[in-house]
This record gives sequence, C-alpha cells and structure tokens, in this order.
Amino acid sequence: MENLKQVTDEQLLSAFIPEASAKGLLHDYSNLYNVFRMASDEQLKSYQGIGEAKLHKMQCLREMVSRIALQKVKVPRGLNSPYAAMQYFKFLEDKPVEEFWAVFLNTKNQPLGCRCITIGTVDSSLAQPREVFSAALQHLATSIIVAHNHPSGDSEPSSEDLAVTRNLISAGELLHIPLLDHVIIGKYGDKSIREQHPHYWDD
Repeated sequence: MENLKQVTDEQLLSAFIPEASAKGLLHDYSNLYNVFRMASDEQLKSYQGIGEAKLHKMQCLREMVSRIALQKVKVPRGLNSPYAAMQYFKFLEDKPVEEFWAVFLNTKNQPLGCRCITIGTVDSSLAQPREVFSAALQHLATSIIVAHNHPSGDSEPSSEDLAVTRNLISAGELLHIPLLDHVIIGKYGDKSIREQHPHYWDD
C-alpha cells in the first residue's frame, strides 16, 4: 500500500480533480488549507476541468474538513467562562461567511449539543430568537451560549450583534433558558459581549 505521507499536496488533490486544476489551485492559494478555506465555489469552477461533479467532490471535502475541526473540539467539563466558550467555538475562525451557532447546556454548564442556527454572507448572519430557543427546547437545555464569526477577522461586535444579544437575553428570560454569553470569533482575537457589556444582563 502506498505511503500517503510521501505523497505531495498536488498528488493528493489530483485524486479528486484533474492534475492541471490541482496544480493551478496550489499555485494560486499556496497550500491545501487555503484551497479549502479561501476558494469559493465560483473560484473553483473557474479552473478548467472542475465542473459540477468535481465541484461537488470539493464541497464534500470542505465539509468533512469543517466537521473534523468541530468534532476535534474537546468537550470541557463546563463552559464556565468566556475563555472556555471562545475556545469551544474556535473552529469558526476560518469560516468564509458568517455562521451563527448555539451550544445548549445543562445545569452544570456542560454541553448537551451544539447546532448551526444560520449561515449568512461574508458580513451578515441573522439569528431570530425563535430559531435559537426552538433548538434549545429540543435539547432540554437549562441555558445557552451563542457564537458567530466575523470573516473579516475583526471580532468587535457590531450594533446588529448587540441588538441580537439583547433580543436573545429577553427571550431567554421569558422561557427561563438564560443566555449566558454571546462570543464573537475572529482571526485576530475573540470577544465576549458579556465581558464588554455586562449591564445587558442586569437590565
């Protein structure tokens, strides 16, 4: 059996798309990581030999890489701090578009489950309280933490991020499933809205 550790990136990629396409992608994006994280579907299709069938293979590979990163996250004993929450959602930092996630917690702040609520565009991902708390009720959660990424890398919360947070706090109070924090993940650092705006939870 071939020792795949000796195979080049180009040879690996050529197992799924034409050799010339693999060579061109690696030339333009430098490495496999950038190919799967930075190249959009339209950019991939611009390479000769990548039609719908080959694109579908690339999409499946990209999704596998994403799920592996998610499943690699070590489940902590409890998400009891902003740092623990930010580490839990670290897999979001390289997503090319905004994704809004929620983790559903038990009475000890241990994860019962985690779900992507919405996927947006490069600079927008809206989440409605009904979508978040419907999933929380399905998991019988006693509290939740939400997170989303900023593809720009700047994790400073926008006015929209703050408005979504306040809406989720209010909805959580009505349902007795409190929002513990809303963290924002970016390449250049992460932010906890609860740390920055603790008064939102005191109103």
